[in-house]
Amino acid sequence: MCGTLSERNGGGCAETASWKCRPFFQWRGGNKREMMIRIGEIAYANSAPIFAALRRMGLADPYEFIPGEPAELNRMLYAGEIDLAPCSSFEYGLHPANYFLIPDLSISSDHEVESVLLISRLPIEDLHGKMILLSPASASSNALIRILLEKRYQAGCAYRFPEEGPHRSGFEANARIMIGNPALKVYLGKNRSRPGYVYDLSLLWRDFTGLPFVFALWIIRREAVLREKEEIARLVQSLYRARGFAESHFHEMAGEFEKALEIPAEDLVRYWESISFDLNEEKIKSLKSYFDYAEELGLIPKSPPLVFFIGA
Repeated sequence: MCGTLSERNGGGCAETASWKCRPFFQWRGGNKREMMIRIGEIAYANSAPIFAALRRMGLADPYEFIPGEPAELNRMLYAGEIDLAPCSSFEYGLHPANYFLIPDLSISSDHEVESVLLISRLPIEDLHGKMILLSPASASSNALIRILLEKRYQAGCAYRFPEEGPHRSGFEANARIMIGNPALKVYLGKNRSRPGYVYDLSLLWRDFTGLPFVFALWIIRREAVLREKEEIARLVQSLYRARGFAESHFHEMAGEFEKALEIPAEDLVRYWESISFDLNEEKIKSLKSYFDYAEELGLIPKSPPLVFFIGA
């Protein structure tokens, strides 16, 4: 795997041809300022193109990048350990008063997403009253499966997180949530122990609502805006540029990342092309529906208004 949490590098990479001149799992130093903007970086394939493009275009130097799984980034953002990140949509629903949203940026899927799965021993229609293992790495997906099972299938399931450590009970659930690169490999059939029933949560949501699903939003802490509004406005413009650049260079990026991710380049290209990085009106409608259902189930206190960052 390229890079560790303890590594730090400085300098730019605009003159190199490699997408991996700054591995997307890597901590970053750069040109230090008194207060550097700290950006959370999802250590999954779904966000790799945006971060790779930032580095390839020489736009990453003023910032510090801190990698983690979605749930880790949610915690760090809420605690003020990072200033902004592509975080679980659910995190915004929990703490909307703390945040602004970056307009027209997300990690979404119009149909299948392939990397957020329900893996079940039984058909989903037969999960009534059964135990579902949630993912410790994801908040949006955990809420989504509860919405789907309770609102679409009226399943009355029980939910818990997997136990950790040497004293695990060994209890096995009937179904579990899997996300990220491991889920993508299962979906692609790389894991030969693939179970009998694999459901794509984005596709289930589309079938239920007729809408795409927004897994992650680019979220900014409000106090970071008060401190660094002009710099954040510049960063937002850099993110828009990086998105456009990434979407036109998927094939080149896939060739660079296939070894690190252990996913064939052609599968990476198809996967990235299935993801949407914008936040259009249909996705905003979906997001509001998701929050409304989450409120109905008591998963968040109240379905929040969407408050967007307005640049300097």
